[in-house]
Amino acid sequence: MYREGRLYSFTSSVDSDMTTDIDTAMAAIFPSPGYLDQAAFERYIDPSDRKMVYESVDDSYTTPDTKDHAKLKKGLEAAAATAGTVANDKTGLEAVFGNGKRPVLTMGKLWSFPSITNEKYVTTAQQNYRTIQGRLNYLATTIDTNISTDYNLDSQETFLGGWAAYDDQELFIMSTVVSDPETPRSKTILLHEAAHLSNSDIKDYVYYGTSGYESAEEETKINNAAHYEELPRRDWGVSKYAGKTFTPGVSGSGKTTTTEEKVKNETVNYYRMAWDAAVTVHDLLKYVYIQQVDGESLGDTWLEEVKTLARLLEVSQLMDLTLHEQSKVPPQITLLDVTTAESIARGVGFVEGYVKPFPDGTVPDLAMTVRYAVSLSVDDALAAYGGLLGDAARDRKLVDWLHDHYKNVYV
Repeated sequence: MYREGRLYSFTSSVDSDMTTDIDTAMAAIFPSPGYLDQAAFERYIDPSDRKMVYESVDDSYTTPDTKDHAKLKKGLEAAAATAGTVANDKTGLEAVFGNGKRPVLTMGKLWSFPSITNEKYVTTAQQNYRTIQGRLNYLATTIDTNISTDYNLDSQETFLGGWAAYDDQELFIMSTVVSDPETPRSKTILLHEAAHLSNSDIKDYVYYGTSGYESAEEETKINNAAHYEELPRRDWGVSKYAGKTFTPGVSGSGKTTTTEEKVKNETVNYYRMAWDAAVTVHDLLKYVYIQQVDGESLGDTWLEEVKTLARLLEVSQLMDLTLHEQSKVPPQITLLDVTTAESIARGVGFVEGYVKPFPDGTVPDLAMTVRYAVSLSVDDALAAYGGLLGDAARDRKLVDWLHDHYKNVYV
């Protein structure tokens, strides 16, 4: 945020108040790398004054206001109608998902053995779209119980459009989708998350418009939520690929994907996974903060609580939070911790945009050299962005940890 010029700072504004200047405060709290001045910390961030942080964090996960229900219902129903329309677009389905087939386990009648049949990807996609339609219509009638949002605008800061929990059939969406749900962007987010709710096999493997999206293999596309965006986007006039047919292994240039493009695809995916984990760390901090203020346990068992605290101390050291430096036991999550984690998640989201391909012909098509090239590309993107923590080695340690803990931050 400081790099973007979005923090109130004496060094960036002659009108700033020296007593609240961010440069002065940060220099006092962190007088040297890796060291927290406890007295300064408590002077600037009063651990006893928890109300401001609680109110902000509490607004990060709440049900949509009643005044927003009617228009949100219309947005959900509009997205559902489009899902139903594209389910019948055989030409469009073939253009996006391909003409291939995949093995499907079919259960036989009573006392008979299951069998393996080959089902067209188009058929599977059609079925998924119809289920997506049903999920969206269902959500339109269960806004109070199945949909949540963040009125404190956290999601906008971390680039999170939403998330979906298949087992609970729960949908979380950013507040701008709730307040303006009938725009193409909002309907796309609703449909993307409903894809996750429609089939537990549908995950995130490559995001819309990013490197590797057009050239993805058919077995990837059929289970990738972002590929279910394309036909509705064409219908809404916001597609980046209008009229195109996606061919596995063929890039947007119409040529076979080069080794250098594969390296870029893998690097972008690396940062997608790291960003996802960074957002989850931010969510974990907010969850634990509310639990601490409400006096609730951090787990169903003593062991779960110990594991959660251990994970918090682990990420605190990686992200330069305050928890591992506090003298209080157990440490208390503060506004500084929450906002630092938020800034890191935002930063990791930005780094993906700095991934550049190697020049053609410079990377041999060997597994070992590709892995090495991806590692170099990860470092290059971090350096081009300007880093996250002020130390290249620690930056890499952090993003590696985030990548390796994709979908595994909570313990």
